[in-house]
Amino acid sequence: MAKYYVQSGNLRLVLDAGTARDAAMRAVQRCHDRQAEIFREPAGDRIRDIEVLDWQVDRQIRVSETGFEGVGDVFETASLAVHRRQFIGSGR
Repeated sequence: MAKYYVQSGNLRLVLDAGTARDAAMRAVQRCHDRQAEIFREPAGDRIRDIEVLDWQVDRQIRVSETGFEGVGDVFETASLAVHRRQFIGSGR
């Protein structure tokens, strides 16, 4: 597996994955998981809302093997989400 630098909006992650697309999909999954964790915590202040913003992705996710400023692939977040639902729905 290769190391990928994934960024979208405020989000910056370094992930191991087989392909750039896999890295982008893992980033989307990690964001969904982290947002779910945050919302399970009791509401009470604006810090929770601010933390959720840190785990949001923009319309595009940029993935590079050479660093956050390196040349890489760009994926549309909406297409990754559709692919993820199909993958989960197929039971893989």
